[in-house]
Order: sequence, then C-alpha cells, then structure tokens
Amino acid sequence: VARKLAHEIKNPLTPIQLSIDRLKEKFASQIKDSDDFKNYLDTINRQIKDIENLANEFSNFARMPNPKFEKITINSIINRAIDFVKMSSKNLIIFENLNKNLYVNADEKQLYRVFINLIKNSEESFLEKKLKTPDFKGKIHIEILLINDYIVVKIADNGLGIVDIKKVMTPYFTTKKTGTGLGLPIVEKIINEHSGELSISNIKSGGIEVKIFFP
Repeated sequence: VARKLAHEIKNPLTPIQLSIDRLKEKFASQIKDSDDFKNYLDTINRQIKDIENLANEFSNFARMPNPKFEKITINSIINRAIDFVKMSSKNLIIFENLNKNLYVNADEKQLYRVFINLIKNSEESFLEKKLKTPDFKGKIHIEILLINDYIVVKIADNGLGIVDIKKVMTPYFTTKKTGTGLGLPIVEKIINEHSGELSISNIKSGGIEVKIFFP
C-alpha cells in the first residue's frame, strides 16, 4: 500500500514540472515582473522536489530489502561514506580513529547507507547552526572501539543537538524544515536487522553522539 501510494504521488509530478518549464520559456520574457514570475515558478519547482523526496523516502521505508550478509570490514564502509561526503562538503571537518581489519557480518550497501545518513544528519545540523553563528565550524568525530564482544562505532558532532530526543526514532518526526523524519527510523531498522543496537544522546557542550553496537 505504501509503495503504491508513493507511486501515485510521484506520477503527476513530472508533467507538473514540465508545464512549469514551458511556462517559464513561453511567458518569462512577456511578463513585466519577469524576475518575480521566475521566482514563483522556482518556488513551485522546489516544493515538487520536496514532495518527490518525501515519496521516495516513504517508498524506501516501506520496502527495505532483506540484508545480504557477507564478511566485510566495518572500516572500509565508513571510509567510503566519509570520502563520499567530503567530495560534496567543503566546510566539514571529520576526525577519524578507525582501527584496521575489524570484520562484521553485514550487508555492505545497507551499512553504507547508514553512515551516509548519519554524517548527512550532522551536516544539516551544522548548516542550521551556521545561520545563527556564521563563524561556526562543524566537526564530526568517528571512532571504532572494541567493548567486550561488541564492535562499537561512535559518531559525535558539535551541531545543534536534538530538542526531543525521545521522539527521534519515531517515523515522520523531524525538526528540519525539509526533513522527512524517515532517515533515522531507516537507520535503526537496518541496524536491528544486523542484530545490532543504536543509541542517540545529546552532548552537554552541544551536538549529539550516536553509538552503534555490532556483535
């Protein structure tokens, strides 16, 4: 039902977007306040993109595939995620303390998505904090620890933190203007299917700390 609903939501978005592009091409030069006209159309376009992203997240949440387990190093997945984010984020400082050759039985694609999601969450928090404090520098600390029989991945940032930490795993709960509220529930679902545990807490000095426990 969720997948069908997401599909039906997305169906009209493409013709709407094409119509907006044609309106801009045909009438922008004929309208007196052409800049305002273009801004209105750009606003509609952005809202369409937001609806499309929400539909995609809704569909992904509904149809998470079963993980395909294989023996892989947790370090390599985290490093891949860090490299990807660094390519698109110039104002992000990431400190790494990643031990070598720590193996987990996991689905590489799904865990990669987990770490991309978590790092992106921190990045979005930094952007909001930077609006209030222009000289703010966003920092993320990522480390891997061995605690008893668990491999523990710790990700801590110095962002805004989370106002209502108890609701953070509730689907569709978000404090972001453009958030879907499905990122962390998807992360938690993937970790649970890997027989792991996820905890999120605010840091007193500002920011959040995420801990992922893998057996």
